[in-house]
Amino acid sequence: MQLIKNNPYRLLGLLVGATATQLNRHRTRIPNYISAGNEIPAEFTDFSFETLGSIIRTEENISNAASKLNLDSDKMNASLFWFYKGNPITDEPAFDAIKSGDLDQVLNIWSKLTATADVTQRNASAYNNLSTLYLSGILEGTNSKEAILEQGISLKLKFLESDFIKDFKALATDETFKTTKKDLQLIFLNQVQTEVDRNGGVTSQKFLEILTKQTFSAKEDFLKGFVQKPIEQIEKKIEEAKNKRKANKANAFSIGKALFESSSEGLSQLKSILGVSNIKFSSITDKVSDEILQCGIDYFQHYKETSTDPGSNSMDLFRKAKTLAIGNIAKQRCQENTENLQEWIDNKPERELQQKVGEEVDFIIKQLNLASATLKNKGKYPKGYNDPYSDLPLNEQPHNKVANLQNKELDFLFQLDRTSPFSKNENNINLFRLSRDIVKKCKPKLEAIKLAVGSSNEIYQKLSNDIASLALACLIEYVNGDANSALGLPPSVGEHEINSMNTIGELDMNFEVRKRYNEQKQSLNNLHKAIQKRSSTSSSGGSIGCYIATMAYGNYDHPQVMVLREFRDEVLSKSQFGKWFIKTYYYYSPKMVEKMKNKKLLSALIRKGLNQFIKLIK
Repeated sequence: MQLIKNNPYRLLGLLVGATATQLNRHRTRIPNYISAGNEIPAEFTDFSFETLGSIIRTEENISNAASKLNLDSDKMNASLFWFYKGNPITDEPAFDAIKSGDLDQVLNIWSKLTATADVTQRNASAYNNLSTLYLSGILEGTNSKEAILEQGISLKLKFLESDFIKDFKALATDETFKTTKKDLQLIFLNQVQTEVDRNGGVTSQKFLEILTKQTFSAKEDFLKGFVQKPIEQIEKKIEEAKNKRKANKANAFSIGKALFESSSEGLSQLKSILGVSNIKFSSITDKVSDEILQCGIDYFQHYKETSTDPGSNSMDLFRKAKTLAIGNIAKQRCQENTENLQEWIDNKPERELQQKVGEEVDFIIKQLNLASATLKNKGKYPKGYNDPYSDLPLNEQPHNKVANLQNKELDFLFQLDRTSPFSKNENNINLFRLSRDIVKKCKPKLEAIKLAVGSSNEIYQKLSNDIASLALACLIEYVNGDANSALGLPPSVGEHEINSMNTIGELDMNFEVRKRYNEQKQSLNNLHKAIQKRSSTSSSGGSIGCYIATMAYGNYDHPQVMVLREFRDEVLSKSQFGKWFIKTYYYYSPKMVEKMKNKKLLSALIRKGLNQFIKLIK
């Protein structure tokens, strides 16, 4: 230690306790020899102990050394790191051994005296002197630096804790100088700490470990002062980490990891000094924990939507933060974030699946939402939806019931009074389009999902079921809406509806949906067959043609009946309205004839009305 090698007593060649006369003589005579260029006599260098290391004397440093021995406080500071003769019988041979470099002899003399646990009048100086020898560094080759330092500190603190320190104080200073054991211990330890920090040969942590093993009066006071520096250093590291994290969240993992590593030694020191229950320790530890945790959070948030998986690194920081947390709030925050992150990590297969089929799933969901909203609105598209058929003329729109009519006839039919029994829901056709289009558009997307995840996957099965259910619901609602209850007309089912139903059937469905589909398909097929049968019957002519007119005139070939048939074929069949009238007529007239037959008065009234109508159409 420089505190020993450059000690003022050593430069002046004196022991602690030198008289004022001796001090003044060495202070004046040594510079004279130096100034004259002469060798300094041994009597002035006997107690400089050259064995401790080289020593350079100049007029200036001799003057400085002497000035440091003027005040009692300075004398005491220097005395704590130098030798004194407390027991001439043992100390003088030891000093001679140091001068000759016989370190084994020195250790043999003083070690025997300090082997007992108690400091006595006889061995007090041995404790001090052997401590100074250890702290000088001359014995480093015999053991590790840490062991040598520990031995030196331990011996000195035992000496300073003894009752014989009063003799040492009286020897080193004037009787007017007042001090206590605690004061001397603190002076000694503060200087050692400064030396340890400056040289770096022994870590602060090791120095602290050495002190915690010792028992001395000033222990609590010194350790309290000792903790402030590491607390300030750790707080500085926290602030630096916070600023770096905010500036570059992509590097938050490295920042958090570095904070954990760089603060570990300081936290360990504080723990050993203060204990876990100390509020200063828990406060600074929770601050470190919180910043490391935040680094993990920011790192996760930065990368979670990218191809870089932040789970492992963020979890590493969360666990590091959790090991540090002491307070309930800090622990709870760590626990909550750890649980949430673990859930996110566990859902990795689901996320990877979403990445594979995310676009397809999103597309299908949008189609399902559109169909659901339109179905709820009875065929009216939701607000903001751009109908792909809206810009087409009516006669060009796909699957319009009036697709083959002329524009004028279309305008007529679609502009009928909405209260009229002939009017229809013009939005109803949207349901058919959606039923057809949702399957057509979504089927390739479903196939892509199936290929990626397999047919047994829950997402695939649900989407396929939902598409089938909504497409089926739209189709059935459309068919039912095509009927006209005001006129007693049943639903109209053609090839378009049957084809759409068959296409839905190609989708994968669960048992319940498939069962409902089969029931609706059977009903649709039955309606289609019934309509085909009625159409065939009504267009076959013969005795079942113009039912009501034939009943009224009594003869299928009656001239008036022939006029009506000609009007049907040449006029009514040429327009959509006429076709609808013919279809309706042939659907209901057989039933009416069955009820009215053999009622002559009713036949006469019908015949009279038909005669008037025939006059108008001729």
